[in-house]
Amino acid sequence: MKNLPEAASLYRTSDLGIATFLFVLDFKLIKTSLSGPNRLDFFFESTPDIEGRVESFLNGQAQAPARRLFEAYRSLRALAFQKTGNLR
Repeated sequence: MKNLPEAASLYRTSDLGIATFLFVLDFKLIKTSLSGPNRLDFFFESTPDIEGRVESFLNGQAQAPARRLFEAYRSLRALAFQKTGNLR
């Protein structure tokens, strides 16, 4: 699934891994929105380098602090469960 910019100022993704990576790199999470009963979209403030960062992540060339990745993943996953009603 290709992640396309929602608008000139927002980058949209439903991929939790990409959202976690962008969150750890301090890209600003603007909002979330349900795009289906079990699917949450994350909207980040777009910057000129956001596509390049996502591409490096998908190619396995990106780096981020492990502890921050795990913390961000748990936080965003909990948010996704809460917003979709899939509380565990």
